[in-house]
Amino acid sequence: MFRSKMVLNGHAGPVYAASWDGHFLYSSSGDQYVTRWDLISSLQDSSFTVKLEYAAYAIEAKQDHCFIGCTDGTLLAVHTQQKNILWEHNFFGNAWFSLFIDTNQNWLIAGDSEGNLLVLDLESGKRILHLPLAAGKIRAIVRKDKQCFVSTQLIGILVFSCDTWNETASWGPNELGSNTMYIDEIAGRIITAGRDAHIVISDLDFRVVKRIPAHYQTIYKLIAVGNQFVTASLDKTIKIWNCDFSQVEQRIELRQGGHNRSVNGVVQIDEYTFVSYGDDKKLIVWQKEPPVYWSEN
Repeated sequence: MFRSKMVLNGHAGPVYAASWDGHFLYSSSGDQYVTRWDLISSLQDSSFTVKLEYAAYAIEAKQDHCFIGCTDGTLLAVHTQQKNILWEHNFFGNAWFSLFIDTNQNWLIAGDSEGNLLVLDLESGKRILHLPLAAGKIRAIVRKDKQCFVSTQLIGILVFSCDTWNETASWGPNELGSNTMYIDEIAGRIITAGRDAHIVISDLDFRVVKRIPAHYQTIYKLIAVGNQFVTASLDKTIKIWNCDFSQVEQRIELRQGGHNRSVNGVVQIDEYTFVSYGDDKKLIVWQKEPPVYWSEN
């Protein structure tokens, strides 16, 4: 059972995005600030704050870098230790909705509200590739081996070869597009969720296997935490699912210490901990007790 461990208050607007770099939790808000939190002390780190001209819907942090995608089209990289801006660009003037850090290739892969897919060099911000997909909002990007999965609002999920960037496959698991995607190679499945409030399980040949009514309104995020899955929804709830999605093992809403407005996302911290965030300006850290194993000796 997950329980609220701490509530992080400090933003003056809805929290739109969050990212965990292994040491700090970074968050962006409608108050036009990106800040970071120490989850040990539960305090905001006052030594790191980025004031933006426009709010950011997408942030990703990893290895001393925090990448921020703003609603006016500004895309910037911040060095989290030196606390300086490494580079800043505005290519198209459209809001960024998804960012993915590929440390193997030293790439930042970004998607905006008009379907522009962009690949940049992490360190310099130099543009490597631009694919104008004209597919509406790009809500999720996942790189797996030599494939890049791009979830679009209008034409479903597109699969590209990361060698040639040719499209190799496409399919539409969710009606009105998928907001979130999890590739489970061990179980041979791709799990998506979106505006249709359904979780959809597809096989690795991109055929829909199962559709599960999951929430009353849009699902914004689905993540794995240990051997369970967590979903966050516009309907103000968080649901904890067993590994095959046959059962909701826990439902978290306001009376269980949850959010009183839209839950905009969830971020995994470790196999026992995740953070939720939403329109109520809060970030909530949820944790369950590790299992206890008794020895016969």
